Amino acid sequence: MTVLVTGATGHTGRHVVSGLLDAGVDVRVLVRDAAKAPAGVEVVQGDIADLTEAAEGVDAVYLLWPSFDSEGIEKALKPLEGKKVVYLSAMSAEHGGVWGDVEKAVQRITDDWTFLRVTGLATNTLGWADQAATGVVRGPYGQARRSLVHERDVADMAVKAITGDHAKQIYLVTGPEALTEAEQVKLIGDATGKSTVWEEQPVAEAKTQLGQQMGVEFATTALGYWASLVTEPEPVSLDVARVTGHPARPFEDWAREHFS
Repeated sequence: MTVLVTGATGHTGRHVVSGLLDAGVDVRVLVRDAAKAPAGVEVVQGDIADLTEAAEGVDAVYLLWPSFDSEGIEKALKPLEGKKVVYLSAMSAEHGGVWGDVEKAVQRITDDWTFLRVTGLATNTLGWADQAATGVVRGPYGQARRSLVHERDVADMAVKAITGDHAKQIYLVTGPEALTEAEQVKLIGDATGKSTVWEEQPVAEAKTQLGQQMGVEFATTALGYWASLVTEPEPVSLDVARVTGHPARPFEDWAREHFS
């Protein structure tokens, strides 16, 4: 079995690679910079917009779509026709958006698909690192409760899906509990040994900042979603335990691994 891993140098992809290698699977990676490719794999240098060379002869693909829109997805996925595809998606895919668009595109080119719908990756909180070093993290909706998942749990799910029979399965991939953003910041502070607190940021200010980074439409959607989590926390799923055989890793462990 040969597996193509996209996003192989990223937060989840590098753990997918190591998990597949441990399972005795031949791994091919698609990277923009060959110098950053992990050891022990076949390397194809290129971009996900053209998978023709990277997909030739592989049996399965770990797919990470890096864009905030789905433009070009049909052309990009054409070389994956008929192959097993495990796609790192998001819980919001059920409502459409880029993740929903990519899921539909995958379903059009293969019947052997698995969607890993995450509520959110714990690694996203690395964006608070500079602020955390000052002892204060500013952001909107500090009481929004999120069930962020450890990237290694996502990778463990992906390896199981690639090496086993999980065709046409949709898994909700979450952490073991839903914590407020303020609680997450406190745990990051505990990991660094420095008291760190949350400071509420005006929504208009946050929208301007996010809009510059991700576009106004995406920022508006994200802020609306976070606002909803104040009264309706993200769900907590047992799919990690069901598929991998081990419980989801808590955010506290993730914070110690990345901030201590």
